[in-house]
Amino acid sequence: MPKNFNGSVPDTVTVVSYNVENLFDMVDNGNEYEEYKPGQDNWNENTYQIKLNNIASVLSAINADIAVLIEVENENAVQALCGVLKEKKCVYPYYALGGQANKGSVMPVVLSKFPVLSEKSFGVTGSASIHDRNMLRADIFLGRDTLAVFACHWPSKLHKESARLDNAKLLEEQLAGVPAKKDYLVAGDFNEDYDECETFHTMGMDDTKGTTGINHVLGTVTSRPLGFVAYAQKKGLMAGKPAALFDAWLELPEAKRLSTMFKGRPQTPDHILLPASLFDGTGISYVNNSFYAFTWNGRLLKDGAPFRWQMRYVKNARFHAGEGYSDHLPLVAKLCRCPYRADSVETGEGTMAAAGGGSGAGSGFEDGADGWVSCVKQVKVVRDTLNPYAGRYSLMLAGKAKDNASAARSRIAVPAGCRDKMLAMAVRGSGSLCLRVKGTEEKKWTYFKGEDFSSAKAGKYTDYVFKKWTNISLPLEIVPGSEKEIDVEIRTKKDKEIRLFLDDVKVVCNK
Repeated sequence: MPKNFNGSVPDTVTVVSYNVENLFDMVDNGNEYEEYKPGQDNWNENTYQIKLNNIASVLSAINADIAVLIEVENENAVQALCGVLKEKKCVYPYYALGGQANKGSVMPVVLSKFPVLSEKSFGVTGSASIHDRNMLRADIFLGRDTLAVFACHWPSKLHKESARLDNAKLLEEQLAGVPAKKDYLVAGDFNEDYDECETFHTMGMDDTKGTTGINHVLGTVTSRPLGFVAYAQKKGLMAGKPAALFDAWLELPEAKRLSTMFKGRPQTPDHILLPASLFDGTGISYVNNSFYAFTWNGRLLKDGAPFRWQMRYVKNARFHAGEGYSDHLPLVAKLCRCPYRADSVETGEGTMAAAGGGSGAGSGFEDGADGWVSCVKQVKVVRDTLNPYAGRYSLMLAGKAKDNASAARSRIAVPAGCRDKMLAMAVRGSGSLCLRVKGTEEKKWTYFKGEDFSSAKAGKYTDYVFKKWTNISLPLEIVPGSEKEIDVEIRTKKDKEIRLFLDDVKVVCNK
């Protein structure tokens, strides 16, 4: 029993991971973001206290036993937050700090209702990036057991994947030193989505030959880069695959996978990752299907996105408005001091779609690393399991854009060894749309329009209704030097409803 602790540890423990969006104090240390310098842009004692109160209100509403916080400036801000939490009857007597970032301005922090037995910060050294923040390990006393909590905040997508890969490899080294039966979890803001390996290539982040930090280095997928994507599943960890980590996002239907928004697209950069030791039936276990993104009954949302801390602009001058919470939602999961119960493993809606459990080559969207992303806020792009053409799921585009716009885009690999190539796909559904294609190094698009999808230099929208799956093939004229990949966009007409399903999209040789 640690000294100065005479409390008890409940059988069920709640953990929250929350990026609180720049919790800076009122002391000018010289490394604050410009808008958080005391007295700058209305960042003063009043707005600081509002920010503290708002974040404390969220945390006290969750009332977790362990809180992983991201984007906290320093210990002074931690103590101020704990003070407000205490006023709200949510007391965290213990905390661990990630240490001052190598060159940045914020750090990860762990708050705990139970003693922190040890803490260790570690970070990438020798990097030119100002966004390589330290990571943190905090070992927390839970009665008969000890839980190691790893808190992370990887570089943003202002940087390509190699920057995050450096952090992933360092974390991998730390996790390799954890004994096989040791209970731990990994949480924080990784700036990578749960399906990063399926989309980062499309987003132009790939400078690592298809390898991603969260999927391949940490092992949330069990497949190789640029190949058939198979996610690590709970049943695999139960069977003793210690190198893998289960990403709790896979428990939720795909439509509910959201912790932040970027240009109108749902993102999942925040994670709670679970190792095999939480599924082995001894010590501490994960409470099955307990993971969710906390919205406080919608209070933390505004227009479908996280209600972030508000910066207003008037006549080119910005100021803190004293409203909002964070641009991220808190993630919550539960642990118990009991054997893991697997009676409902992988029964959640959408889980099998996310699992990529198709039949391999030729199984539609399970095959390959091509990732589709939405281009406008009003049109959602999600995978659908109801009636796929091939494999376990198809892709659904649904919504109504306010302007003529690209609804979704992807970057697709082109096979070598054939002169004439075709873009082939299966489509179902309806919409007023046209398609356009170009080599990744080209500037001009080729448009495909009309009922026969004839090629043209400019787009023209056509109303399509495909009552059943229909195969279409579009001839490609690719400029030499751009033949390795193509960019594909599906455009939709202003104020026209689109509900289109795609499957088995690929470039093939025209034989």
